[in-house]
Amino acid sequence: MRISHWLNALAVVILVTSGWRVYDASPFLAFRIPTMVTMGGWLGGALQWHFAAMWLLVFNGLF
Repeated sequence: MRISHWLNALAVVILVTSGWRVYDASPFLAFRIPTMVTMGGWLGGALQWHFAAMWLLVFNGLF
């Protein structure tokens, strides 16, 4: 149960930080989140982290 909880916590942190990088890639939104608190480095990398964390969350939920 503890391992499952911490895997969920890790997945949510990855989802939030990579989601912020995807948000920053939009040219229509004026507010920018500092790159120190985002994950992925570029839009493609952020999307890969985002989808990997999504699958971690899905499989952990099925477990």
